[in-house]
Amino acid sequence: MRTRGTYLAGVGVFLPAARNIESAVEQGLVPAATAAEYDLSGVAVAGRISAPEMALAAAQEALKGSGVSAEDIGLLLYAGVWHQGPDGWGPQAYLQRHLLGDDLLAVEVRNGCNGTFSALELAAGYLKAFPEIPAALVTASDNFGTPLIDRWNPGEGVAYLGDGASAVVVSTAPGFAELSSLCSATFSEMEEAHRGGEPLFPPNATTATALDYGARSAAFQRKAEEDGSWVRLLLGHQRHNVECTERALEEAGVTAGDIRHVLIHGMPRRAASSYLKILGFSLERSTWDFSRTVGHLGASDHLAALHHLLATNRLEAGDHVLLCGFSPGVTYKAAVVRILGTDPTRNREAQASGL
Repeated sequence: MRTRGTYLAGVGVFLPAARNIESAVEQGLVPAATAAEYDLSGVAVAGRISAPEMALAAAQEALKGSGVSAEDIGLLLYAGVWHQGPDGWGPQAYLQRHLLGDDLLAVEVRNGCNGTFSALELAAGYLKAFPEIPAALVTASDNFGTPLIDRWNPGEGVAYLGDGASAVVVSTAPGFAELSSLCSATFSEMEEAHRGGEPLFPPNATTATALDYGARSAAFQRKAEEDGSWVRLLLGHQRHNVECTERALEEAGVTAGDIRHVLIHGMPRRAASSYLKILGFSLERSTWDFSRTVGHLGASDHLAALHHLLATNRLEAGDHVLLCGFSPGVTYKAAVVRILGTDPTRNREAQASGL
């Protein structure tokens, strides 16, 4: 999906204080050997701060930095991985009430850790379909501190889960970056990889059954090895990853060598290195050095990493940034962002003057 003419006007995050991994090991929450293997240093823990409250804080920062008013927002998309609040209630309404008002379309997006990517795709298409709407707001938020998931043991090979929220204002007027391309792929033959043969009904949340992605993945692999499909599925998984990323680069008109930073999901060191190697990048070119300090933030990994790069002055005008990842489905996402500058107001003034 070529998305030139779609801009990121402002980005915001809410990250609670990170809990040190060493303290988690000392308290018996994490085995020392696993902590050493994963090589993560901290996990953001929100305590009793709800996901919608964190989303509101991130959205307020994004709006403030964008120069876009709340009245200009014509679409709100709220992504989340874990439970957001009372069952039968939509968290997007909380942001409408406390920030944006009612005169817009507001929808919750459920696409796992790739939810922000999908929300960006929907926002780009919506703004093109309704040119009278100047901007959309994409948010993501999760608090994993609940009984049915153990943030320190979500499954073998899965990074510790961090709490936090992110938000970005998507605009038709130039901001600090242009969204050059955004591509998706799906390998639905592997949907059971994150289900592991568990029954579809009743839902686990209604039976107080805890989530363990490691056990599900192991069950799926055993079944695939028994029927002889495991190698084919693994190669197909890698191929979809590569093809999605290569298509995003091609549609953005850049090559892998043009990419300044690669933004990925929070992963243990070995998993991150393997994933990046398949795509042709080193760990050093990624934002893993940031994600290891906060854990896997659900659908907020990429925007939080982008915010970090901006806040630490690691981006300059002209830089190209690749965002990529995969999530249950299995879905694959990749996007290329071109940095225009770190001052959205100056970028809009330059555009208006024809510079």
